[in-house]
Amino acid sequence: MLFFAQALLCALIALRLLFFRRDGASHRPWAARLAYLLIVLAGTAVIGVLFARYEWALLAQVGLTLVLCVAVFAVRGNVVELFRMGANEGSWLLRFLRRSGHDNPAAR
Repeated sequence: MLFFAQALLCALIALRLLFFRRDGASHRPWAARLAYLLIVLAGTAVIGVLFARYEWALLAQVGLTLVLCVAVFAVRGNVVELFRMGANEGSWLLRFLRRSGHDNPAAR
């Protein structure tokens, strides 16, 4: 059952990345390559589960976890930074994470 939940989540990740629209934003080659890598890894997890090749799904999961690990280290452990959207900061998830006030040093 957990493999199917993983496959569903990975399918959602891959589809969201596939249907990303820049809407006039500048092209960043490194971001495009990272998105491609994530699509391949997430798709591999889905295919691995659907065809009962669980070693593929686990290998893809290791790759996805590696990307998340690098991202967490890149923001020095500040998970709110993972969801920052830019100057307008319109992400509902970012607002939810900030509501607790734990990322604000003055609130400690």
